[in-house]
Amino acid sequence: MLRRTTFPALLALTLAALAALPSDVCAQTTGFVITSQPPGAVVELSGDIVLRGVTPWRLDRPLSGAYEVRAFKSGYEIWEGYTVLSASRSDSLSIRMTRKTPFKAGLRSAILPGWGQYYTGQGGKGAAFVLAEAAALAGVLWTDAHVREAQEDYDDAAATYESVDQIDEIEEAYAELLRRHDELNNWHEQRKRWSYAAAAIWLANVLDASLLFPSPGAGGYSAIDGEGTGFFASVEPERTAFGLAVRF
Repeated sequence: MLRRTTFPALLALTLAALAALPSDVCAQTTGFVITSQPPGAVVELSGDIVLRGVTPWRLDRPLSGAYEVRAFKSGYEIWEGYTVLSASRSDSLSIRMTRKTPFKAGLRSAILPGWGQYYTGQGGKGAAFVLAEAAALAGVLWTDAHVREAQEDYDDAAATYESVDQIDEIEEAYAELLRRHDELNNWHEQRKRWSYAAAAIWLANVLDASLLFPSPGAGGYSAIDGEGTGFFASVEPERTAFGLAVRF
């Protein structure tokens, strides 16, 4: 009789003790916590399933296996890594995001016009630079082909002028030689203009990516961070300002 009454009493005491434990103590047995510096990054876990969340992010559902981790935040480099999870233990992952910089944007635009703008999230401006540079380079190639053709015509006219010996033929050949010379010079000048245009677009693209680097806040662009010294530009509906900022 004693055994029948003691067992239910012990079971009730055990359940009461478990219920009295803090909820966070019970929750710490399993789970996966992801934090980032700075917080607010969008994190994607890709493995047997795909999950997305915003840091600080706690996953209480049991997960196991290898997962690819990618973190995204505006103004920061994409963070990528791998983690192995177990459903029987608690794990955590701390992600330190790397800020995008004007130097990296300028370097990308120096390699490929528009790339730096895409890097900073200004896809429309990047596309404009790509199309403008492509058009200028197409103009260079087009005029260069005409320069080569005009050079051949001029060489033929020069050979004809040197081979004739009659007065009337000499005058006609000389007139043709001058015409071919003017035509050759004209195509040379056009190729030069297209080359200058391509160089100007490339330079403007590099300066735009490095000096007008987007900074946090609407309408702000800067080539410096919050603690540095350098050029800045402020683009607002009523005014546009450029200047040099010095931090002490």
